[in-house]
Amino acid sequence: MADRPMRKRSWLLLVLVLLVWSYFARPVYDFAWIVSGRLYDMAAARIGSPTLRMKRQDVVDRALAQGDEIAAYLRALRDAVPPVAASPALDFSSAEAFSRSAQASRARLSQSLRYPPPGFDVPLTQPVVESAIGADEFATYRELKIPVLPGVYATGIYMRPKSADDQKKLPLVISAAGRGGMPAETPDGLLKGMGKSRRNLAWDALQHGYAVWMPTYVHYGRDGDDFRDRLTVRAWEAGTSLPAIEIAKTVKALDVLLKRPDIDPQRVAMMGHSYGGFYTLYTTALDPRIRVAVVAAYFNDREAVLDSSEPNGFLDWRYPDALTLWRDPSVAALVAPRPLLIEAGNQDPLFPIQGARKAAPEAAALYQRLGIGDRFEFREFVGRHDFDGEAAMAFIDKQLGGGAARD
Repeated sequence: MADRPMRKRSWLLLVLVLLVWSYFARPVYDFAWIVSGRLYDMAAARIGSPTLRMKRQDVVDRALAQGDEIAAYLRALRDAVPPVAASPALDFSSAEAFSRSAQASRARLSQSLRYPPPGFDVPLTQPVVESAIGADEFATYRELKIPVLPGVYATGIYMRPKSADDQKKLPLVISAAGRGGMPAETPDGLLKGMGKSRRNLAWDALQHGYAVWMPTYVHYGRDGDDFRDRLTVRAWEAGTSLPAIEIAKTVKALDVLLKRPDIDPQRVAMMGHSYGGFYTLYTTALDPRIRVAVVAAYFNDREAVLDSSEPNGFLDWRYPDALTLWRDPSVAALVAPRPLLIEAGNQDPLFPIQGARKAAPEAAALYQRLGIGDRFEFREFVGRHDFDGEAAMAFIDKQLGGGAARD
């Protein structure tokens, strides 16, 4: 009789051990179940009905055929949408009427870009941080850090020519550098001197008597990674776009800069090279406070540029309607009637001159239709992916009356 309680305890202990084992062994059971299922599938595939068997290549061919159908459909969609410049809603009776009628198109561009980004209209309490960073024989240089979005700042260098009286209001040039604006490191870890094209974005304007704002854009990752493309995708996932955020930074910077006592808010120009040309074209299209624009080494047959760089090249330019409503001449239509200069090097390996020669006449025709053909210029020069600073400043001087401070 004494053995009965002991056997009972042994059974209870065994049950407890099995329960514990069952809990920790669950992955083993699951794996065994999956393996048995796979073995059953393999056996069924060998002995099952042959009517459901198909060569893999046959499936691939069918998928490719459907892909070709979709590609043809999408191309037809792209080709069928008339450019904004041809919209019957635009009023060409006068430059003023055109500006008013373009507001709806400007709102449509904002929608395509997902601009402004969330939080843009939220009042920010952070102060503008301004710090002197140096001076040379040409100018004084100050770095500004301007709050734009929660936790996001517009940073850049504000430059003022030394030849100008500190109390005088100067016209402002926003100088937007492209990816080459920050040169590559040398083996000793230092930065190379800027090439002439990028350097002249600031120096030419200073020498012509303009104050200069040179914004910082996100052009590079860390050690050549895909940091910028990942930001692009994350922005899409959050309901905005990286260009919308970068444009918002320039717009907020203008809010601050145009309140400075040493800036003439009625005389503002923006010029940009390469990616800076992209930001110049789009920011000017969206912000009428910019009175003159110079776009260098960007304006082109955008469809050809993007198609030739598929699948991932210039990812941030592949926003909704980019190749239906918003080819480059249509964005230029939203700059009109303000003056616009397009520059293109005839040996540009990145954006071929043939594309610029195709797109520029479309924009020129719009200006001519408004009776202001002299406000648009297309300048083709001998060069590669470069910027012609002398021509840019001659155009800005002509449109803004020169850089010398006016009483």
